[in-house]
Amino acid sequence: MAAAAAAVNAAPTPSVTSINPAPIDLSIPTGVLSQLNTMQVSTPTLDFSSLSTLGGIPSNPTYADIATATAPTTPTVQEINAFSPTFSIDGINTANPAATDISAVGVNLGVNYTGATVNASLAARMGLSPLSASVTGKFGYAADVSMPGQINAFDLSLTAGPFGTAAAPNYGATLNTSLGLTDVDSLSVGTSLNFDTVNGFKNGSATLGLTHDFSDNLSGYAKGNVGFDTDGITNVGGETGLGLKGEDGASLGLTGRGNYDVRTGDFTGYAGVRANFKF
Repeated sequence: MAAAAAAVNAAPTPSVTSINPAPIDLSIPTGVLSQLNTMQVSTPTLDFSSLSTLGGIPSNPTYADIATATAPTTPTVQEINAFSPTFSIDGINTANPAATDISAVGVNLGVNYTGATVNASLAARMGLSPLSASVTGKFGYAADVSMPGQINAFDLSLTAGPFGTAAAPNYGATLNTSLGLTDVDSLSVGTSLNFDTVNGFKNGSATLGLTHDFSDNLSGYAKGNVGFDTDGITNVGGETGLGLKGEDGASLGLTGRGNYDVRTGDFTGYAGVRANFKF
């Protein structure tokens, strides 16, 4: 009995059981992967359509599309238009600065704008003796491709001044336009008008011209002009010419022009040949 009581009251000896669990297969069957690749992602609140053209995630993507999608590329910035300031001093006798006439010296400030089809400039000239200022503005347009029935180019120039002198300031406007008639013909129209604050209109001129391309290398033109003032027509003139373009920049031109002064009855003319070659 004593031995039994000792065995019951003794501290139990724990038994250790070794367990070796079977490995768990975490691989995904090929069939499941195939189903995932074809399943569409539900994106009811997101629109990926705008990213398709940027190299991003297309609309209605699959998991495979998302896995292979590339980040959108950053677009490059290309400068087309540019503003450039200008500064110059004119009227200085560079050969003998001490002999410079101060009344002929002027300081010029301006800004130019150059675009793909439009260009513009604004400039001011300050005279030193006497103190004066003149302003000039220009606006030009040139089409990328000349088309029949549309304006291919035009240039508008405006001038005003000088201001600050005893003389009345002048105002001028000049407009030149080129209009496409056919694939080989174009019409040019130009006009120039001058005014002052004392007499109003002073004088002006008008020009009309026609250009024809006989071939890719041969072109001809003819134009006429008339000048006028407050008393009527002052002069009438005309000009015609041919231009031939060769290889390597070589060109040959024939020009003839004449002008008749209505007031004096005098006639002046010119005929010449112009040739350019590269060696």
